[in-house]
Amino acid sequence: MAGTVLPAIFYCSEIMRKSEFMIRVLVIAVILNIFGTVALGEQEKRPDFAGFPALIEKTSAKSIDFRRSPGASTFRTRLRDGFKGGVNFAGRYILTGWGCGTGCTNAAIIDGRTGRVYFPDQLAGIGVWFGNTDEEFDTFEFRQDSRLLILRGTPGPVDEELDVFNNPKQGTYYFEWLGTRFRLIKFVSQERKPDVN
Repeated sequence: MAGTVLPAIFYCSEIMRKSEFMIRVLVIAVILNIFGTVALGEQEKRPDFAGFPALIEKTSAKSIDFRRSPGASTFRTRLRDGFKGGVNFAGRYILTGWGCGTGCTNAAIIDGRTGRVYFPDQLAGIGVWFGNTDEEFDTFEFRQDSRLLILRGTPGPVDEELDVFNNPKQGTYYFEWLGTRFRLIKFVSQERKPDVN
């Protein structure tokens, strides 16, 4: 009897040991899956260019319509240079920008079909520098076949009251172009380094 009980005890303890190992593996797998899903979910929440498609058109404007574009004549040279580059945004538009001082950019959108120029508030005096960071970035990301504009910095108009080093408006903005204006889709705040004094 003792000869059969002893192997049974060892067999049961071996099964329990393997079960504990399997439970640990299962718990670790569940935890990794949860963190992976959260991280992936965060990435998936950020808009992408494919989610805002635009049909690329053959444009017909021969020049910029300065008469129907208030304020455009102030930037004639910049706008004409941008217009020469052709459609680069949202199917039929030309997004063009120029500097407006240290850490500042202005931009406009030209309709390649009509030649009309739009100056959305978000593109007036963009703060293109993140305080307290060494990160290098492009101010704009956009595509010819998408209505999505990704803007990194602080959209205009410039707020002189805000501290460049600790500005809560600094970050990455996702805008959808609606033909004459932008719609904010998402804002991701820029992580700032703590002040070291």
